[in-house]
Amino acid sequence: MLYRLFISLPMLVCFFWSIFFLIRWFYSEEEPRLKGSIWLFYLAATILYFDHWMYFSGERLIACEWTYGIVNLCVYPLYFMYLRALTRSKKTWEVPMLLLPALVAAVLFPIGRLGGMMDTKDFFTVVRICFMVQVIWVLVRGFGLLRHTTERFDNTYSDDRSRLLRPTHILLLLFTLTSIISIVLNFMGRDYFAEDAPVVLPAAIMSVLLYGLGYVAAHTVIPPDSVPEEQPIAEEHSHEESMNLISKIDTVMREQKLYTNANLTILDLANAVGSNRTYVSNAINRTYHISFSQYVARQRVAYAQLILRDPAYRSDKAAIVDAIIRSGFASDQTFYRVFKEQTGMTPAQYRNTPESV
Repeated sequence: MLYRLFISLPMLVCFFWSIFFLIRWFYSEEEPRLKGSIWLFYLAATILYFDHWMYFSGERLIACEWTYGIVNLCVYPLYFMYLRALTRSKKTWEVPMLLLPALVAAVLFPIGRLGGMMDTKDFFTVVRICFMVQVIWVLVRGFGLLRHTTERFDNTYSDDRSRLLRPTHILLLLFTLTSIISIVLNFMGRDYFAEDAPVVLPAAIMSVLLYGLGYVAAHTVIPPDSVPEEQPIAEEHSHEESMNLISKIDTVMREQKLYTNANLTILDLANAVGSNRTYVSNAINRTYHISFSQYVARQRVAYAQLILRDPAYRSDKAAIVDAIIRSGFASDQTFYRVFKEQTGMTPAQYRNTPESV
Protein backbone atom coordinates (compact mmCIF):
# COMPACT_ATOMS: atom_id res chain seq x y z
CA MET A 1 0.00 0.00 0.00
CA LEU A 2 2.78 2.43 0.95
CA TYR A 3 4.67 1.48 -2.22
CA ARG A 4 1.69 2.28 -4.43
CA LEU A 5 1.29 5.61 -2.65
CA PHE A 6 4.91 6.57 -3.26
CA ILE A 7 4.89 5.66 -6.94
CA SER A 8 1.71 7.70 -7.42
CA LEU A 9 3.14 10.85 -5.76
CA PRO A 10 4.66 12.45 -8.91
CA MET A 11 1.39 11.84 -10.78
CA LEU A 12 -0.69 13.33 -7.96
CA VAL A 13 1.56 16.39 -7.67
CA CYS A 14 1.36 17.04 -11.41
CA PHE A 15 -2.40 16.45 -11.39
CA PHE A 16 -2.80 18.96 -8.55
CA TRP A 17 -0.87 21.65 -10.43
CA SER A 18 -2.62 20.89 -13.72
CA ILE A 19 -5.99 21.50 -12.02
CA PHE A 20 -4.63 24.61 -10.29
CA PHE A 21 -3.32 26.15 -13.50
CA LEU A 22 -6.47 25.14 -15.40
CA ILE A 23 -8.61 27.01 -12.86
CA ARG A 24 -6.25 29.98 -13.02
CA TRP A 25 -6.54 29.92 -16.81
CA PHE A 26 -10.26 30.69 -16.51
CA TYR A 27 -10.11 33.18 -13.66
CA SER A 28 -6.82 35.06 -14.01
CA GLU A 29 -6.09 37.95 -16.35
CA GLU A 30 -2.71 36.61 -17.47
CA GLU A 31 -1.97 36.20 -21.15
CA PRO A 32 -3.47 33.02 -22.68
CA ARG A 33 -0.06 32.01 -24.04
CA LEU A 34 1.44 32.13 -20.53
CA LYS A 35 -1.45 30.39 -18.78
CA GLY A 36 -1.81 27.76 -21.46
CA SER A 37 1.87 26.78 -21.64
CA ILE A 38 2.31 26.05 -17.91
CA TRP A 39 -0.99 24.15 -17.85
CA LEU A 40 0.02 22.04 -20.86
CA PHE A 41 3.35 21.30 -19.19
CA TYR A 42 1.69 19.91 -16.06
CA LEU A 43 -0.97 18.10 -18.09
CA ALA A 44 1.74 16.31 -20.09
CA ALA A 45 3.66 15.59 -16.87
CA THR A 46 0.49 14.14 -15.32
CA ILE A 47 0.08 11.76 -18.27
CA LEU A 48 3.78 10.87 -18.11
CA TYR A 49 3.66 9.94 -14.43
CA PHE A 50 0.33 8.17 -14.88
CA ASP A 51 2.16 5.91 -17.34
CA HIS A 52 4.91 5.47 -14.74
CA TRP A 53 2.32 4.58 -12.13
CA MET A 54 0.69 2.02 -14.43
CA TYR A 55 4.07 0.53 -15.32
CA PHE A 56 5.27 0.13 -11.73
CA SER A 57 1.87 -1.15 -10.68
CA GLY A 58 2.39 -4.07 -13.04
CA GLU A 59 0.10 -2.85 -15.84
CA ARG A 60 2.34 -3.02 -18.94
CA LEU A 61 -0.13 -1.70 -21.53
CA ILE A 62 0.95 -0.93 -25.10
CA ALA A 63 -1.19 2.24 -25.04
CA CYS A 64 0.73 3.47 -22.00
CA GLU A 65 4.05 2.78 -23.73
CA TRP A 66 2.87 4.81 -26.69
CA THR A 67 1.72 7.81 -24.60
CA TYR A 68 4.82 7.55 -22.42
CA GLY A 69 7.08 7.93 -25.45
CA ILE A 70 5.10 10.92 -26.72
CA VAL A 71 4.71 12.92 -23.51
CA ASN A 72 8.30 12.17 -22.51
CA LEU A 73 9.29 14.18 -25.59
CA CYS A 74 6.71 16.91 -24.88
CA VAL A 75 7.30 18.00 -21.28
CA TYR A 76 10.53 19.93 -21.75
CA PRO A 77 9.52 21.68 -24.99
CA LEU A 78 6.30 22.73 -23.24
CA TYR A 79 8.28 24.08 -20.31
CA PHE A 80 10.48 25.99 -22.73
CA MET A 81 7.31 27.39 -24.29
CA TYR A 82 6.31 28.59 -20.80
CA LEU A 83 9.70 30.30 -20.33
CA ARG A 84 9.35 32.06 -23.68
CA ALA A 85 5.85 33.21 -22.73
CA LEU A 86 7.04 34.34 -19.28
CA THR A 87 9.82 36.46 -20.77
CA ARG A 88 7.51 37.71 -23.55
CA SER A 89 9.96 36.49 -26.17
CA LYS A 90 8.82 36.48 -29.76
CA LYS A 91 7.53 33.23 -31.20
CA THR A 92 10.16 31.30 -33.15
CA TRP A 93 10.62 27.91 -34.75
CA GLU A 94 12.23 26.49 -31.59
CA VAL A 95 9.18 25.11 -29.79
CA PRO A 96 7.70 23.41 -32.91
CA MET A 97 11.11 21.89 -33.68
CA LEU A 98 11.47 20.65 -30.10
CA LEU A 99 7.99 19.08 -30.31
CA LEU A 100 8.71 17.43 -33.67
CA PRO A 101 10.28 14.26 -32.12
CA ALA A 102 7.06 13.73 -30.13
CA LEU A 103 5.02 13.94 -33.35
CA VAL A 104 7.36 11.51 -35.10
CA ALA A 105 7.21 9.12 -32.13
CA ALA A 106 3.40 9.28 -32.15
CA VAL A 107 3.36 8.10 -35.78
CA LEU A 108 6.29 5.66 -35.82
CA PHE A 109 5.50 3.73 -32.65
CA PRO A 110 2.16 2.23 -33.79
CA ILE A 111 3.52 1.67 -37.32
CA GLY A 112 6.59 -0.05 -35.95
CA ARG A 113 4.60 -2.22 -33.55
CA LEU A 114 1.95 -3.22 -36.06
CA GLY A 115 4.45 -3.88 -38.83
CA GLY A 116 6.98 -5.55 -36.55
CA MET A 117 9.68 -3.17 -37.83
CA MET A 118 10.66 -1.66 -34.48
CA ASP A 119 11.44 -3.25 -31.16
CA THR A 120 10.10 -1.43 -28.08
CA LYS A 121 13.59 -1.35 -26.55
CA ASP A 122 15.05 0.32 -29.66
CA PHE A 123 12.19 2.81 -29.70
CA PHE A 124 12.81 3.90 -26.13
CA THR A 125 16.57 4.14 -26.74
CA VAL A 126 15.88 6.70 -29.47
CA VAL A 127 13.39 8.47 -27.18
CA ARG A 128 16.02 8.76 -24.43
CA ILE A 129 18.59 10.23 -26.80
CA CYS A 130 16.10 12.78 -28.11
CA PHE A 131 15.04 13.54 -24.55
CA MET A 132 18.63 14.29 -23.48
CA VAL A 133 19.16 16.61 -26.46
CA GLN A 134 15.91 18.43 -25.63
CA VAL A 135 16.86 18.90 -21.99
CA ILE A 136 20.30 20.30 -22.82
CA TRP A 137 18.81 22.64 -25.44
CA VAL A 138 16.08 23.89 -23.09
CA LEU A 139 18.54 24.51 -20.25
CA VAL A 140 21.03 26.43 -22.38
CA ARG A 141 18.37 28.45 -24.17
CA GLY A 142 16.34 28.95 -20.97
CA PHE A 143 19.22 30.65 -19.17
CA GLY A 144 19.92 32.60 -22.35
CA LEU A 145 16.33 33.86 -22.42
CA LEU A 146 16.56 35.06 -18.82
CA ARG A 147 19.87 36.80 -19.47
CA HIS A 148 18.51 38.49 -22.59
CA THR A 149 15.32 39.56 -20.82
CA THR A 150 17.31 40.96 -17.89
CA GLU A 151 19.30 43.02 -20.38
CA ARG A 152 16.05 44.29 -21.92
CA PHE A 153 14.86 45.38 -18.46
CA ASP A 154 18.16 47.06 -17.60
CA ASN A 155 18.28 48.91 -20.92
CA THR A 156 14.70 50.15 -20.62
CA TYR A 157 14.04 51.05 -16.98
CA SER A 158 16.13 53.03 -14.52
CA ASP A 159 14.80 51.18 -11.48
CA ASP A 160 15.65 47.62 -10.50
CA ARG A 161 12.75 46.09 -12.42
CA SER A 162 14.75 43.04 -13.45
CA ARG A 163 14.11 41.85 -9.86
CA LEU A 164 10.80 40.54 -11.25
CA LEU A 165 12.83 37.80 -12.94
CA ARG A 166 14.49 36.55 -9.75
CA PRO A 167 11.79 33.93 -9.02
CA THR A 168 12.27 32.73 -12.59
CA HIS A 169 15.96 32.14 -11.93
CA ILE A 170 14.96 29.99 -8.94
CA LEU A 171 12.48 28.27 -11.23
CA LEU A 172 15.19 27.47 -13.75
CA LEU A 173 17.60 26.24 -11.06
CA LEU A 174 14.91 23.85 -9.83
CA PHE A 175 14.29 22.94 -13.43
CA THR A 176 18.02 22.22 -13.90
CA LEU A 177 18.07 19.87 -10.94
CA THR A 178 14.91 18.18 -12.19
CA SER A 179 16.46 17.88 -15.66
CA ILE A 180 19.66 16.24 -14.42
CA ILE A 181 17.71 13.69 -12.41
CA SER A 182 15.36 13.12 -15.36
CA ILE A 183 18.27 12.42 -17.73
CA VAL A 184 19.84 9.97 -15.28
CA LEU A 185 16.56 8.17 -14.65
CA ASN A 186 15.75 8.07 -18.35
CA PHE A 187 19.02 6.43 -19.25
CA MET A 188 18.78 4.00 -16.36
CA GLY A 189 15.38 3.01 -17.74
CA ARG A 190 12.23 1.99 -15.92
CA ASP A 191 13.28 -1.64 -15.78
CA TYR A 192 16.10 -0.68 -13.42
CA PHE A 193 13.45 0.23 -10.86
CA ALA A 194 11.41 -2.92 -11.27
CA GLU A 195 11.84 -3.80 -7.61
CA ASP A 196 9.78 -2.00 -4.99
CA ALA A 197 12.53 -0.31 -2.98
CA PRO A 198 14.62 1.48 -5.67
CA VAL A 199 11.65 3.29 -7.22
CA VAL A 200 10.54 4.96 -3.98
CA LEU A 201 13.52 7.36 -3.72
CA PRO A 202 13.36 8.85 -7.25
CA ALA A 203 9.56 9.09 -6.95
CA ALA A 204 9.89 11.10 -3.73
CA ILE A 205 12.65 13.34 -5.16
CA MET A 206 10.74 14.07 -8.36
CA SER A 207 7.57 14.81 -6.37
CA VAL A 208 9.36 17.44 -4.30
CA LEU A 209 10.98 19.03 -7.36
CA LEU A 210 7.76 19.02 -9.40
CA TYR A 211 5.87 20.59 -6.51
CA GLY A 212 8.60 23.23 -6.14
CA LEU A 213 8.41 24.07 -9.85
CA GLY A 214 4.65 24.52 -9.63
CA TYR A 215 4.85 26.58 -6.44
CA VAL A 216 7.41 29.02 -7.85
CA ALA A 217 5.53 29.25 -11.17
CA ALA A 218 2.30 30.01 -9.30
CA HIS A 219 4.01 32.87 -7.43
CA THR A 220 5.93 34.29 -10.39
CA VAL A 221 4.03 37.34 -11.59
CA ILE A 222 5.48 39.59 -14.28
CA PRO A 223 2.94 42.18 -15.47
CA PRO A 224 2.75 42.26 -19.29
CA ASP A 225 3.35 46.00 -19.42
CA SER A 226 6.55 45.58 -17.37
CA VAL A 227 8.35 43.55 -20.04
CA PRO A 228 9.90 45.75 -22.72
CA GLU A 229 9.43 44.72 -26.32
CA GLU A 230 12.38 43.30 -28.18
CA GLN A 231 13.84 46.06 -30.31
CA PRO A 232 15.01 45.56 -33.88
CA ILE A 233 18.74 45.89 -34.50
CA ALA A 234 19.43 49.48 -35.44
CA GLU A 235 21.96 50.71 -37.94
CA GLU A 236 25.24 51.52 -36.27
CA HIS A 237 26.16 55.15 -35.86
CA SER A 238 29.60 56.35 -36.84
CA HIS A 239 32.02 56.99 -34.00
CA GLU A 240 31.53 60.75 -34.37
CA GLU A 241 27.74 60.42 -34.30
CA SER A 242 27.92 58.20 -31.22
CA MET A 243 30.18 60.69 -29.44
CA ASN A 244 27.84 63.56 -30.29
CA LEU A 245 24.86 61.58 -29.01
CA ILE A 246 26.55 60.53 -25.77
CA SER A 247 27.66 64.11 -25.19
CA LYS A 248 24.07 65.26 -25.61
CA ILE A 249 22.87 62.49 -23.26
CA ASP A 250 25.39 63.48 -20.56
CA THR A 251 24.49 67.16 -20.91
CA VAL A 252 20.74 66.57 -20.67
CA MET A 253 21.13 64.25 -17.69
CA ARG A 254 23.35 66.75 -15.89
CA GLU A 255 21.37 69.91 -16.66
CA GLN A 256 17.84 68.54 -16.44
CA LYS A 257 18.62 66.01 -13.71
CA LEU A 258 16.40 63.41 -15.35
CA TYR A 259 17.82 60.78 -13.01
CA THR A 260 15.83 62.29 -10.13
CA ASN A 261 12.69 60.82 -11.74
CA ALA A 262 12.29 57.40 -10.10
CA ASN A 263 10.24 56.17 -13.08
CA LEU A 264 12.68 57.34 -15.75
CA THR A 265 12.81 55.10 -18.84
CA ILE A 266 15.06 54.94 -21.86
CA LEU A 267 12.19 56.39 -23.92
CA ASP A 268 12.08 59.49 -21.69
CA LEU A 269 15.78 60.05 -22.22
CA ALA A 270 15.51 59.40 -25.97
CA ASN A 271 12.74 62.00 -26.26
CA ALA A 272 14.81 64.49 -24.27
CA VAL A 273 17.77 64.20 -26.67
CA GLY A 274 15.68 63.92 -29.84
CA SER A 275 16.72 60.37 -30.69
CA ASN A 276 15.22 56.87 -30.41
CA ARG A 277 15.59 54.39 -27.57
CA THR A 278 17.72 51.93 -29.55
CA TYR A 279 20.33 54.53 -30.51
CA VAL A 280 20.44 55.92 -26.97
CA SER A 281 20.79 52.47 -25.44
CA ASN A 282 23.54 51.49 -27.89
CA ALA A 283 25.42 54.73 -27.28
CA ILE A 284 25.46 54.16 -23.51
CA ASN A 285 26.34 50.47 -23.84
CA ARG A 286 29.21 51.02 -26.27
CA THR A 287 30.66 54.14 -24.68
CA TYR A 288 30.48 53.24 -21.00
CA HIS A 289 30.08 49.43 -21.31
CA ILE A 290 27.15 49.48 -18.89
CA SER A 291 23.37 49.27 -19.18
CA PHE A 292 20.97 52.20 -19.09
CA SER A 293 19.91 51.38 -15.51
CA GLN A 294 23.56 51.26 -14.40
CA TYR A 295 24.24 54.58 -16.14
CA VAL A 296 21.34 56.23 -14.32
CA ALA A 297 22.37 54.61 -11.03
CA ARG A 298 25.81 56.25 -11.36
CA GLN A 299 24.17 59.65 -11.79
CA ARG A 300 21.93 59.06 -8.80
CA VAL A 301 24.76 57.95 -6.53
CA ALA A 302 26.88 60.96 -7.55
CA TYR A 303 23.98 63.27 -6.71
CA ALA A 304 23.32 61.45 -3.43
CA GLN A 305 26.99 61.94 -2.50
CA LEU A 306 26.60 65.70 -2.91
CA ILE A 307 23.61 65.65 -0.59
CA LEU A 308 25.41 63.50 1.98
CA ARG A 309 28.35 65.95 1.93
CA ASP A 310 26.10 68.88 2.71
CA PRO A 311 27.00 70.11 6.23
CA ALA A 312 23.55 71.68 6.57
CA TYR A 313 22.18 68.30 7.66
CA ARG A 314 22.55 67.86 11.39
CA SER A 315 21.99 64.10 11.44
CA ASP A 316 22.98 61.18 9.26
CA LYS A 317 19.38 59.97 9.11
CA ALA A 318 18.04 63.24 7.73
CA ALA A 319 20.79 63.41 5.11
CA ILE A 320 20.24 59.80 4.00
CA VAL A 321 16.45 60.13 3.81
CA ASP A 322 16.78 63.28 1.73
CA ALA A 323 19.42 61.65 -0.49
CA ILE A 324 17.11 58.75 -1.25
CA ILE A 325 14.14 60.96 -2.07
CA ARG A 326 15.98 63.61 -4.07
CA SER A 327 18.30 61.34 -6.07
CA GLY A 328 15.48 59.29 -7.60
CA PHE A 329 15.91 55.84 -6.06
CA ALA A 330 12.68 53.86 -6.05
CA SER A 331 13.30 52.22 -2.66
CA ASP A 332 15.55 52.37 0.39
CA GLN A 333 16.82 48.85 -0.28
CA THR A 334 17.89 49.70 -3.82
CA PHE A 335 19.61 52.88 -2.64
CA TYR A 336 21.64 51.14 0.06
CA ARG A 337 22.60 48.26 -2.24
CA VAL A 338 23.62 50.41 -5.21
CA PHE A 339 25.43 52.99 -3.06
CA LYS A 340 27.47 50.26 -1.36
CA GLU A 341 28.28 48.63 -4.71
CA GLN A 342 29.55 51.89 -6.21
CA THR A 343 31.35 53.46 -3.25
CA GLY A 344 32.30 50.47 -1.12
CA MET A 345 30.67 52.17 1.90
CA THR A 346 27.25 52.58 3.42
CA PRO A 347 25.75 56.10 3.17
CA ALA A 348 26.42 56.70 6.89
CA GLN A 349 30.05 55.59 6.54
CA TYR A 350 30.49 57.79 3.50
CA ARG A 351 29.00 60.82 5.26
CA ASN A 352 31.31 60.36 8.26
CA THR A 353 34.46 59.71 6.25
CA PRO A 354 36.76 62.78 6.45
CA GLU A 355 37.44 62.72 2.70
CA SER A 356 33.74 63.05 1.96
CA VAL A 357 33.17 66.11 4.12
